Amino acid sequence: MTTTRVSKLPALAILVIAPAFAMQAHAADTSKIPSKPTSPIVVQSGETYDFGGRTLDGSNITDNGLFRCWGKTNVTIKNVTVKNSPRYAILARGCTNATISNFHMKDMKNSVGGIRFDIDGDASGLKMSNITGYDVGGQAIEIWNANGFTIGDVRIDRSGGSGLLLNNSRNGTVGTVTGNYNNQNGGYATFRVANNNGSVRVKKIYSRNSGRGFFSVSGSRDAVIESVDIASSSSEGIYIQDSYNTKVLSGKARSNSANCRIRGGSGNSINADCGGTIHN
Repeated sequence: MTTTRVSKLPALAILVIAPAFAMQAHAADTSKIPSKPTSPIVVQSGETYDFGGRTLDGSNITDNGLFRCWGKTNVTIKNVTVKNSPRYAILARGCTNATISNFHMKDMKNSVGGIRFDIDGDASGLKMSNITGYDVGGQAIEIWNANGFTIGDVRIDRSGGSGLLLNNSRNGTVGTVTGNYNNQNGGYATFRVANNNGSVRVKKIYSRNSGRGFFSVSGSRDAVIESVDIASSSSEGIYIQDSYNTKVLSGKARSNSANCRIRGGSGNSINADCGGTIHN
């Protein structure tokens, strides 16, 4: 029998959806989750949370993630839209082999961020596909410490920070990252790698009216961007800074500043059309 248990944290109630059968992993009963939760949804290892296209109003969750995955593994969250500015749509810490698909965020401009896999934990084995965000505060998707990951197509429009940001993650692939107005007039980018990120291959970056289109920084290495279509960035269209063996193979970059820049590091190259000089 499925049960709902509420435990107390300081000034915060936590909604836990427990497995119907403790001995085997299966689909969680998401019908127990209200459309406007008053406490975070604490996901459990081995459970699939399929919302069947429902929309959840996260406005009550002001100091946590609407979904919280701490110290769990083999969790799936899919077919759901989150709206109205929870602190985060998903906050994960030590959440391995997670799968997130058909996950959509909107009207979250007052959020701290969208999907965050935190610095204090392992995110290895992460799989994400068909992720969208519109009007998201902070970094729309920020991943730390994923060793082995697959991210499919991502579209983020109007984020306060990057559309997709990878930190200290490696051995992964990303599909097409599409972004419009990601941190416009700021230093973030539609797609950014930072903090010793490594070995990721990206199919394409399409960016318009963002701070930057592609930005690699702070010791990141071994990124391969197969193609870019970048225009109207307020800073550089492509900026590779203090990075190593980072390569953009094809495409075109235009901005309201330097179209393309490489500064510091070694082994970096841009073979896209930069409209002339690659700045340093």
